[in-house]
Amino acid sequence: MKTQFFTLAFTGALIVATGPAAAQQMDPNMPGMAGTQVTKPTEAQGVGIVKAIDPAKGTITLQHQAITAIGWPAMTMSFKVASPNLLKVAKVGDKVKFTLRPAGMASTVTSIIVER
Repeated sequence: MKTQFFTLAFTGALIVATGPAAAQQMDPNMPGMAGTQVTKPTEAQGVGIVKAIDPAKGTITLQHQAITAIGWPAMTMSFKVASPNLLKVAKVGDKVKFTLRPAGMASTVTSIIVER
């Protein structure tokens, strides 16, 4: 009886101790499984309003809605643009749809479409 209790207690402790490690080793191709690795997209789309354009710095400031694909809340921030020509597409006050390469504060806008 003591052996069975010890075995049961040891097995329970082992399961608790390895639980998080085991969860992280689950197959990431199985949706909904705990511990799966989530890869951030290489591009994300957003919608916002142009607040400023700075051709000298090659930046555009956008007040954008939440971008759920990369977990960003709505905010206003400046972005580098992939091409200086993108700064000619819109003007301050325009509502735009845009694509960006997410990299935190170093994210780059790769396309801009003015909504009419």
